[in-house]
Amino acid sequence: MEIARAWEILDPEHREPYESLEPINEACRMGVEALRRRVPESPYPDGDAGVMACPSCGSGEYLHNEDGNRCRFCGQCGQAIDWDGSTGEETE
Repeated sequence: MEIARAWEILDPEHREPYESLEPINEACRMGVEALRRRVPESPYPDGDAGVMACPSCGSGEYLHNEDGNRCRFCGQCGQAIDWDGSTGEETE
């Protein structure tokens, strides 16, 4: 399902008859996943020397911007990142 369609289904002002509950359930699953990714989670050491990984997708490549500064969200999956609660130390 496209994001725009899920948004339309979840809009309280939207009224439409449905053949089954499946489109509504899928839109709800997408909404829950989007909300879950907004809750900050701590990155974890991924095994490479000092590289931290996203707790949702496991990517360590998209947690820093081009200047080397930490991003608030994973650039791969959009997971909010809680750097204050990170479990490992980064090395330069």
